[in-house]
Amino acid sequence: MEITTMPSSQKVVVIAALAAAVGVLIGGLIGHFGTSTGPPLTEAQEEYLRTMDLMIADQWEQGLDTDNKFILESIDRQKMKEDLRILTEKPHLAATPRDVFLAKMIRDRWTEAGLDTVQMVPYTLLLSRPNVSNPNLVTWEDGSGATVFKSQYKEKVIREDDYDENFVHAFNAYTPAGDAMSEKGYGVVYVNYARVEDFDKLEELGVNVTGTVVIARYGKIFRGNKVQHAQERGAKGIIIYSDPQDVALEGEGPEEVYPNTFWLPGTGIQRGGTYLGDGDPLTPGWPSTDEAYRLKEEEADLATIPTQPIGYEDARIIMEKLGGMAPPEGWVGGMEGIKYNLGPAFLPEFIDFTLKLSTHNYLLQLPNYNVIGTIKGAVEPDRYVLIGNHRDAWGYGASDPSSGTTQILETASVFGKLMKKGWRPRRTIVFCSWGAEEYGLIGSTEWVEEHVAKLQERAVMYVNTDTCASGPMFTSSASPFLWDAIIKVTSMVPGVRGGATIYDEWKDSYLKLKKDAKEPVPKTLGSGSDYAAFNVYAGIPSIDYWFRRDKVKYNISTYAYYHTGYETFYMVSENVDKEFKIHQGCGRVASLTLKYFADSLVLPYSLQRYPEVMAKAIKGLKKKQVDQLNEIYPNFPKLGEAIANFSSSVDTFTANLKNTIMMDPLKARSINDQMMMLERIFIIPGGLPGRITARHAVFAPSQFDGYASSAFPGLADLMYKIDDLQGQELEERKNALRRHISDLTIIVQQAANYLKDFEFI
Repeated sequence: MEITTMPSSQKVVVIAALAAAVGVLIGGLIGHFGTSTGPPLTEAQEEYLRTMDLMIADQWEQGLDTDNKFILESIDRQKMKEDLRILTEKPHLAATPRDVFLAKMIRDRWTEAGLDTVQMVPYTLLLSRPNVSNPNLVTWEDGSGATVFKSQYKEKVIREDDYDENFVHAFNAYTPAGDAMSEKGYGVVYVNYARVEDFDKLEELGVNVTGTVVIARYGKIFRGNKVQHAQERGAKGIIIYSDPQDVALEGEGPEEVYPNTFWLPGTGIQRGGTYLGDGDPLTPGWPSTDEAYRLKEEEADLATIPTQPIGYEDARIIMEKLGGMAPPEGWVGGMEGIKYNLGPAFLPEFIDFTLKLSTHNYLLQLPNYNVIGTIKGAVEPDRYVLIGNHRDAWGYGASDPSSGTTQILETASVFGKLMKKGWRPRRTIVFCSWGAEEYGLIGSTEWVEEHVAKLQERAVMYVNTDTCASGPMFTSSASPFLWDAIIKVTSMVPGVRGGATIYDEWKDSYLKLKKDAKEPVPKTLGSGSDYAAFNVYAGIPSIDYWFRRDKVKYNISTYAYYHTGYETFYMVSENVDKEFKIHQGCGRVASLTLKYFADSLVLPYSLQRYPEVMAKAIKGLKKKQVDQLNEIYPNFPKLGEAIANFSSSVDTFTANLKNTIMMDPLKARSINDQMMMLERIFIIPGGLPGRITARHAVFAPSQFDGYASSAFPGLADLMYKIDDLQGQELEERKNALRRHISDLTIIVQQAANYLKDFEFI
């Protein structure tokens, strides 16, 4: 058979007819010769395997694989629309009856699709709830003690169909019950986004937040870090609101917000968790199974000050009363007529007013479920390609997570149809519906903690689709090992907004934001969704992608209706994705990504990207930081040398990789495993300094923003405010830095050595 001269049309016919046979043959040969002492493959067998594997690879490269075409044509947007309608009929907070109902529905749908196994996996979790009979409130009292203002604890119902009596009150999970009250005429401070630099600026200006109630706007960083920073600076309570500058850029009038647009009305309130760890707070580092030891609730690392979210309609009534210093540049938000004064003093006309923050949240332990389904691989059933989306929502969750849930339902359905046509993946595909993500990535973290040894040995990669549709622009965060794969896959999928492909649309929007760039590049991974347990904890290459707002037009932190009562089916189907092309595109990308990694003979990792990003991170250090690090630890330059060695090792390995496909299947598998295990080397078993669940030495969430990625995060953490330390505290920090730099250098050098030929240890 002359592959080099066979016309593409003939290749398609041949591959459709022979792919299944090849899978069986390769599987049989690997199974036989990998577990017996029988004779080696004959030359004829080896030639046949090489020929067929080359053909399969060539078909994928050209996008001519008939199965790929079937996938692209089978993702049904009308079906996805109907699924989204069902998923968003009722609010489904974690561990509520509706959440359990949806878990069972997903289980049944995956079973009907033909997955080989489907199971509901329970864990008992510490969760948090507001007291529905005693709502959390922010109130103003006048000089006589009369209450003249009460904040809203639910959104106003704008559309009758949006009402549900069980819709959860606005609250910030894992914050305690308690009261925080100002003095008369004094004791409320506006702290902008409540970032470290915002509190530093207030300190520079002489504004003391100790003993005050602070008010911050949502955005820029994880809400849990806002609470953390307020606690550390001595505040006794924090109010967090959504500012029109972030959620209502085109105006606050009825025609400019929901239901007429995707912008947020003034009563929209963003709910959300505040726990700074990942997983069940009572079983850090271990799965929350029935036999697990649990901390006492008071031992869990939870917020200690009362916290409450509100909408900008209520925030206006607070902010208009603040006097004190005028805000610094960049601190003025979008509420018209509000000066954004810093406080803590109130304006003279409100000198006898008192503000009170009162919360009544409580903790409880409840069972919650993951749903796990598998399609067994025909050739390498012990190698896993995983995809996950969480199921729970703060309300209806039309974008987050239900748009992603529609995708995973449709992807499983299409793979089921593909199996009925005779296809079966080379490697096992695992579908995951996670529980209790919104509380702190709990379901995924507990499952990874329970199966971490098996996953670290066998997992090829993990795809995360938390939110498929909150806007039209494709974006991605990923392990650098997966960057080239997502570029290739998006280049095969038709665009969702008129472009030839999703890649073309991605490139167009990316280059508008980064005018000096030549190609779109995913971000590195931080946290904020279920990929964290796989990548940051276990070192499994992971990718997260979704379709977001247009950041060229709207440079805001996230979509406006995020985690509010207005995140409804109507919002998404009328204002975000009317034709459900975005949902369809999301499903197509997910399905082809799974198939790419499940079926490719040689795993399509982009190894060279990793040392490039590492070297860039080191070069990005400020000169002052480099000088300090060299002074603290003269061996610091050896980290750069180790990265250079790693880069050289990757180059050599990659140059030789093209010959891998001509090798016998067992050697190809061994080389695949060599690549698959590479990122695991960057895992520090005991965690980063002070963070046991953040174990990735190269990329992990920032200590000061749980959403953001930080390169060499341990270095950044240990260098934080080192200039403010003295004496024994300074020496301890320097010793910690010396040890961590040494750890990093050894780890990176181990990665370089790991890519050597097998016979070299």
